[in-house]
Amino acid sequence: MATDAFSQQIVNLVRKMPDEAILALVKNQLGAVTGEAPLVPPAAPRRSRSRARAGAVQSKTSSVAAKRGAAPKRRPGRPRKSPAASAERQETLDAVERVVKASSGVSASEVSKQAGIPQTRAAAALKELKLEKRIFQGGDRRFARYAGDAKTAEQASANARKTAAGPAPVKKPSVKGRKRVAPAAAPPK
Repeated sequence: MATDAFSQQIVNLVRKMPDEAILALVKNQLGAVTGEAPLVPPAAPRRSRSRARAGAVQSKTSSVAAKRGAAPKRRPGRPRKSPAASAERQETLDAVERVVKASSGVSASEVSKQAGIPQTRAAAALKELKLEKRIFQGGDRRFARYAGDAKTAEQASANARKTAAGPAPVKKPSVKGRKRVAPAAAPPK
């Protein structure tokens, strides 16, 4: 019997497994021991129980579909990108890159205005171009500036810091130059 906590957890896990999963696991291990190709491909890690059940149902339906000669159904989820969407994405990246490289340091909001795209899309394109080392970022947050080379981007960020307007100071009246006003006397009765 299991002696340590880890071994006990494994035993409990196996006891909770469905019969099909245990059989697949044993058959797979037997294939590895005998040197033959495994009979069942190793299971992918499961994300949640609901997805696991959906995957089990799908694998049964896809095997039935394969026997009939039909194409297996795709698992529901994020739709595949069409070539048109990829081309549109590339156009956006190219437009953003042109705007950045034509300037001497530009902010993300200025990029979105000049390229004529929403700020969220411009931010995503800037991030992707930055990761591909096609553009460079100098500074961060409100002083982030993008340019074709790192030196120009840093200079633009430093310039933005120097010329930034902070919060407007609140003027308090000085105590020395202030005239005292006597309180108004009560009107006579």
